[in-house]
Amino acid sequence: MAGSGDNLPAAHNYTFKTERLLFRPLRLDDTEGVFALRSDPKVFYWKDPDSKESQSQTWIQERLESNCYLSFVVEELSDARDDHGKRTDKPPVIGVMGGTHLPEIGYMFRPSVWGRGYATEALRGFTKFYWDTFPEGHPSIPLADDRRYLEAVTGTADEAPQASASIAVLKKCGFRYWGEQKAEDFENPGQTVMLPVWRCWAPNHTEL
Repeated sequence: MAGSGDNLPAAHNYTFKTERLLFRPLRLDDTEGVFALRSDPKVFYWKDPDSKESQSQTWIQERLESNCYLSFVVEELSDARDDHGKRTDKPPVIGVMGGTHLPEIGYMFRPSVWGRGYATEALRGFTKFYWDTFPEGHPSIPLADDRRYLEAVTGTADEAPQASASIAVLKKCGFRYWGEQKAEDFENPGQTVMLPVWRCWAPNHTEL
């Protein structure tokens, strides 16, 4: 692990690797790559996809200006190629991974890399990085709250194939069903739905 980008808040000043993936700080010049993710309904299936790059840029800006987020761009280590297989000087953004509002985390990957085990590798890598770096939990989480877990919220297994796949990844990485959380129903404005919540406890914590 190494620090990078001295102009970023401390919460975003980390870079780390797994066997096949590089995780680096999210930057404003990642807008095009992030928009490719957030505008794709296959990826962004749980709410209305972004229709303008400015929406994705705002999403990035919010994460850079707050220490409640710990977001990373994911790139492949082995090859710097675009979606058409052409070499490029700048590796394409294949995913985004990290804390959406800690201790809640999430991830997105381009459909072109689905089926390679990247989501599982990324989540295992992120949880190891997180607990190695913040063994007592991230300092942005209020002391009054329990800092000893990470949490993910998914769609229901019968909602979409993507939800089932995400649940399978979470289970592989040690997350367990914890309960349900009320959320806005984006398909039916003004209504709410109950979504599954999954938790993974710190390595030094025994769940009661």
